[in-house]
Amino acid sequence: MAATKKGIVFRVTGLPASQPDDELKEALKAAIDNNVEEDEPSKVTLNAAIVPSCYNNDEKVALVEFQGGVPAFLSELMANPLGDYQVEMGDDIDISFDQHFFGFTQLYTPKPDSPTTADVIAITGLDGHAYGSWRGKGNLRRMWLRDFLSKDLPCCRTMIYGYNSKLSSHGINTIMDYGREFLEAIKRIRYTQEARCIARLRERPLFFIAHSFGGVILGHCLVKAVQTDERDNATIAALHKATYSILFFGAPHKGLVIDDIQRMVAGKDQHPRMELLEQIKLKSDLLMYQLADFKNLIRDRKIVSFYEGQQTRRLQLNRETNKWGRTGEYMTAVESGSALLELPDSTEIKIPVDADHSQIVKFDNRNAEAYKTAVGYLKVFEQDARKVVLDRFSPASKKKPPRSTVPFDRDTKFVGRQDALAALELRFCQSNSHHRTVLVGLGGVGKSQIAIEYSYRLRVRDPQVWVFWVYASTAVRFEQAYRSIATELELPGADDPKTDVLDLVSRWLSNVDNGRWLLILDNADDIDMFRQMQGEGSQKWNDTAFPLSSYIPQPITGSVLLTTRDRRAASWLSTGYTSIIPVNLMEPEEADQLLRINIPEGLSTSSDRVELVKELDYLPLAITQAAAYIGAKAIRMSVSKYLILYRQNEQSQSRLLGTEYGDLRRAPGVHNSVIRTWQITFDQIKQNNPQAAVLLSLMAMFDRQGIPEFLLCIKYPNPLDLEEALGPLDEFSLITIENGGKTFEMHRLVQLVTRNWLERFGDGERWQREAIKVVAKAFPSGDYNNWRTCEAMSSHAIEVLKYELESDQSRLERASLLYNMAWYNRLQGRYEIAKAESQESLTTRQHLLQDDDTMIFNSIGMLASVLESQG
Repeated sequence: MAATKKGIVFRVTGLPASQPDDELKEALKAAIDNNVEEDEPSKVTLNAAIVPSCYNNDEKVALVEFQGGVPAFLSELMANPLGDYQVEMGDDIDISFDQHFFGFTQLYTPKPDSPTTADVIAITGLDGHAYGSWRGKGNLRRMWLRDFLSKDLPCCRTMIYGYNSKLSSHGINTIMDYGREFLEAIKRIRYTQEARCIARLRERPLFFIAHSFGGVILGHCLVKAVQTDERDNATIAALHKATYSILFFGAPHKGLVIDDIQRMVAGKDQHPRMELLEQIKLKSDLLMYQLADFKNLIRDRKIVSFYEGQQTRRLQLNRETNKWGRTGEYMTAVESGSALLELPDSTEIKIPVDADHSQIVKFDNRNAEAYKTAVGYLKVFEQDARKVVLDRFSPASKKKPPRSTVPFDRDTKFVGRQDALAALELRFCQSNSHHRTVLVGLGGVGKSQIAIEYSYRLRVRDPQVWVFWVYASTAVRFEQAYRSIATELELPGADDPKTDVLDLVSRWLSNVDNGRWLLILDNADDIDMFRQMQGEGSQKWNDTAFPLSSYIPQPITGSVLLTTRDRRAASWLSTGYTSIIPVNLMEPEEADQLLRINIPEGLSTSSDRVELVKELDYLPLAITQAAAYIGAKAIRMSVSKYLILYRQNEQSQSRLLGTEYGDLRRAPGVHNSVIRTWQITFDQIKQNNPQAAVLLSLMAMFDRQGIPEFLLCIKYPNPLDLEEALGPLDEFSLITIENGGKTFEMHRLVQLVTRNWLERFGDGERWQREAIKVVAKAFPSGDYNNWRTCEAMSSHAIEVLKYELESDQSRLERASLLYNMAWYNRLQGRYEIAKAESQESLTTRQHLLQDDDTMIFNSIGMLASVLESQG
């Protein structure tokens, strides 16, 4: 008996989950029968499968396939496949039919009484169909994600994702827009209202299957996920960690051939799809930038890249029917060089498929070679993914007399911490082997102060040891520190902008003939930064680069001391958790001594001090801040009065906010003493010294380290005004004065809480505008004479460029800043960065200025210079 010809599959949503599947099928069939006309042929039959809803536990979804034709009442959807059609089911239930499958659709119910092992998400390509693009062309029209994976991966939640990329429609979405849609949708399927299940669902392994343009969307979204702060959206922030594997089918990472598509839409004036086509064309700048970021974040993921082994016909217009079809000459839609990420074979499995670009994801039976390969890898991934993903979520010259580059004087008021110092002495006492030790503790617990004190003790004990201090909070600051070390060592090429300064210093440190050294990496809190690939400078990425951690060598003559809030540093940058020295809160006696020696005599009693340090959780930063506050107001302030003020404000306190580390995400009720002190300090400064509050607000918008004095002088041209504004910030230990007052540093938490404080008063955007205005004015041209200034300003420029401001004035200031940054980066040899900066500057100016404005011509000239330098 011949098999019945397969028909169109419709999705039906809005079915109540409270009813058993059999009852739902009967009710659905009755609802359809009620809408069928009496004169319709009786040969139309339906096959319905009930599946869970991806979004709502109170609803289910039906996948309905009509055989022998489609009922007349659904003819509207045949004419308008992007539409929906509602019918009544019973007395009070409205259900909706569609055939576009937009959003997420689950394809089958996972095996009952078994844990769901992974979420499998399939994303179709440009002008594709969420369901039909995966459906075979054989007589049975099998949809392998549904028909085959339900048997081969029965414990997975397998879903398809649909979106409107029809070239015939007048959609105006760009890659960014499609990415936003996808992220919004995935929030809903990876989130549950049941608190006990939230983490479990977010941490469920993800297997992505992406065809063509779907791979571009996926890449964009994973890059965004890595950049998402967990405080903003924990579900999206977890997306990258949860991703275990990706199967790419003809994904155009470097663009695809679209000239025939462009001709098709070119006949329609100002067709909105042209912008998207420009973004995805072969060698698109946007895709190349995205690819660099994407490759850096998936090097430890399982990647299988399938690429087409047959050519595809070009689109061609049929003059008789005036319709376009693939009847033209043959071409390769996505070349292998674009379909492959070109990662090492140990990272990326590369598989040719004997099919064209469309057929590469269509399998007629389970014995298809490409399907057997794909499902074989998926089965292996299913076995291994759980443990791996859970682990990701669990809480890394000319010889000169040796000197120290530690930028701080020795603290004459250093108190306690003898246990930590003794542990450091023990770890580093052996001079014939490489050691790495990690000081781990809460922000403000005194890790850096311990490292500074130990560096001085080491130099006293052994003056023949080099001590190098590296700010390790960002890649830019890391590179700046290495450049300073190269200059200090007078290494050949240190002043050459083309020199890879990271490699230069690393090679010096690796040479045992250069003697013994201790490298202190302070604030090594961003562990992912050390895993990223570095090119020519910390901002440039390429295929031949190495992770930042590779520039920290391990010779027997050197050792490394890290300070960090993140215990993961022990595994990524050291020898594991045995290398950790925990820096805990102070002992009560030490805390009392620290408070007593930092406040004027006569302002405290022993009992008041005991009460205050207890309230402050014995945290050194909080204690020194309180002492600074009391000392600054000594005439009318005491420990007792401070205690009263502190306790009155307790009801307004909330959990610590603003960093990516777990210590700042404690539940309400857990003591967060630094914030308690800062709330008092910020409000009091604003009341008594508004100019200091202004300066604090401005400095919080810059990169927190290496804030140059000349940058602040833009806001405070009168030196006396600047000194009066700086005074309270220094007295309250909200900033650190470095290099004899030439630069300033703001602690991470101070910056964080200041920004949060500004947002509380609705002033955040105002100070973002002010910061970009100041930085744009301070950042000079890229001429050689300005290089030191440009280097000092780079990290602050990068920081303020993160702000998305809409006012024309701020956008023009941004364009001006980008212009000068492009100038500097071009002369530094960072051509790709300079190109992107000059292009954005030009685009903004063209949009906002008159066509004959000289600034537009300046940007054109800069872009031309960059392209000429690039060759």
